[in-house]
Amino acid sequence: MSKCITVGLIGYGTVGKGVVRILENNQKIVLRKVGKHIKIKSICDLNPIDRPELYVKNFKDIIKDPEIDLIVELIGGYEPARSIIIEALKAGKNVVSANKAVLAKYWDQIFTTAQDYKKSIYYEASVGGVIPVVQGLNEGLAAEEIFEIKGILNGTTNFILSKMTKEGLSYEDALKSAQEAGFAESNPAFDVDGIDTANKLAILASLAWGGWIKVKNIAVKGISDLNIKDVNLSKRIGNIKLIGSAIKTKNGIDLSVCPCLINKSNTFSTVENEYNAVLIKGKDSGDVLFYGKGAGQGPAASAVVSDIINLSKFIVTNTAGIVTDVIYDRKKKIKILPAGQSRSAYYLRFTVVDKPGVLSKISGILGNNKVSIASLSQPNKQGDYADVVIITHETSLSHLETALRQINALKSIVKSKPVKIKIENPS
Repeated sequence: MSKCITVGLIGYGTVGKGVVRILENNQKIVLRKVGKHIKIKSICDLNPIDRPELYVKNFKDIIKDPEIDLIVELIGGYEPARSIIIEALKAGKNVVSANKAVLAKYWDQIFTTAQDYKKSIYYEASVGGVIPVVQGLNEGLAAEEIFEIKGILNGTTNFILSKMTKEGLSYEDALKSAQEAGFAESNPAFDVDGIDTANKLAILASLAWGGWIKVKNIAVKGISDLNIKDVNLSKRIGNIKLIGSAIKTKNGIDLSVCPCLINKSNTFSTVENEYNAVLIKGKDSGDVLFYGKGAGQGPAASAVVSDIINLSKFIVTNTAGIVTDVIYDRKKKIKILPAGQSRSAYYLRFTVVDKPGVLSKISGILGNNKVSIASLSQPNKQGDYADVVIITHETSLSHLETALRQINALKSIVKSKPVKIKIENPS
């Protein structure tokens, strides 16, 4: 057996550079925990790197290298990331990845291949940055029947929403601030449209219930059309956060990603900037909260290196992959609750003509569709129009959407499309 664990790193961007730095600076910690040093032998990237002695132009050369024990995939996206992971597993390599998109989309293929070839794939950094939620769910809560998973899973959107809430910035100005701070890409769609959160939720839900939760089964709405007016008007109740939610019901798993109005008594209300938080509810454990930085080079790289260290312990003893890391049965079908059957309370805002009879028409339509009003206010007036804010009792989404379509059709009294924001119950 070699004197060290050798690693092939594919992808040398911000996180990749952080991984190399942490491994080199923490070799004493590595030796104490693994019993051997861990060495980066090769690095593959689209462009030549600042470590020319380690540079490899073709990732296939790293996969084929018999001296490499472990492949780290950090390029992101779907291809060639999927091919890298699959080919590495088939070549007898164990894998570490931070790629939530490829895992969510190819969960079945990746973990079936890992089982077939008796190899391991670790992916802690794919969800929640430095937060050890994957390990916590897979190992710490291994005895639990999981009832709920809810979380703030995207640091970029949470940073933007924090700026809107605390500083009163518009969405556009808050996004610009996030880009200047390095938390948002020049094209932020993957984050602000909720896709990143949906990928992470799919991973956690698949892990929790032992099947494959597909992103297409998740009702997804992002924050790009969020109006600062609603952020301000809802402050008497709490803060708006982008929440990924998976709840086990008797009729199936209720899955959603959407902006939610978080009650001030809810733990998520205090999670700010690039921080993430995940709440997992088990039958016997009750609520378990994970909290930490979900964005930035340091947190992400730290999670990747932790996976490298933990996987290396099994590589040293030749036991990696012998016992399946992820309990996955491709024959298991998980029932998904249709989106319309989801139940919640909602914040609603209508901009309507300010004249008698308007409120009775709106409340009548809501009532006829089994939407009960908990409170109603008229916070401001703008010329001939006024904003009406309604907080509903818990109702089904299908009933509410039918009512909103009928109200929106009242063009003579409704100035713009009604605003609907889900209200997250206190935890």
